[in-house]
Amino acid sequence: MSLRRELEDQAFGLGADLFGVADVERFSGAPSGHRPKDIVPGAKSVIVLGMKYLDAMVDLLPPGREEDTLATPREKMFGGHNDFLSAQLDRIGYALARILEKKGFKAYHQLSSQGGTDDRYLVGMVSLKHLAVEAGLGSLGYHSLLVTPQYGPRVRLTAVITDADIHPVDKPIGVDLCEMCVGKPCILFCPAGAIKQPKKVQPYSMDRFLCAQYRRTRTACSLCMKVCVAGKRGAQNEAERKLGKHAVNRETRRMKRT
Repeated sequence: MSLRRELEDQAFGLGADLFGVADVERFSGAPSGHRPKDIVPGAKSVIVLGMKYLDAMVDLLPPGREEDTLATPREKMFGGHNDFLSAQLDRIGYALARILEKKGFKAYHQLSSQGGTDDRYLVGMVSLKHLAVEAGLGSLGYHSLLVTPQYGPRVRLTAVITDADIHPVDKPIGVDLCEMCVGKPCILFCPAGAIKQPKKVQPYSMDRFLCAQYRRTRTACSLCMKVCVAGKRGAQNEAERKLGKHAVNRETRRMKRT
């Protein structure tokens, strides 16, 4: 059994919904200090894992801006669901990292629960969503979230950086999953006014400081995730059709192994 197959089977067996692998050379253009090789010298591969939010939990989120500084019960429940997914992903990521360590490789686990964020600039040690794009899991949406063909933006992520040479690697999907969006609800309904129409050369245009300022007043926001057209089942079917067998086979393979 190949190393990739072993790790993939372990991840899906523990509950992961998404699994992708990227070559670290794809991240050579990332800011200095935030490249996989800056964290693990000699790194060769990045494994990215995802788990889906329950739709009913996302739908609990309020429909617009909340002026009351006290968190609503619905926000608290979604926040708890978010924490639960982070804990599950941390458990799976650690399990894969330990498999790699036992085989003599270095393995750094980028936690889902703690991003190592520099609060001065709101930048993490590495960007999970950018890692996920290069690992073939989706594309970046107008709201700056990862948008997957199967689940839209309703996913939580974690990653493992390792000096193991894991093959085969996945290719970026090369498709803008926001092209099918009508009305751009993430821009229209952003309670902080932080999301703008991106220029053609940009995947998104978001003021992360405005977003963070509003989020500090809430237990949870994620309204952009809730209203995203790509998170609706019909849009997911269209995304899978647009991508052909790439997305369908990935999901089919996962279903067969879990």
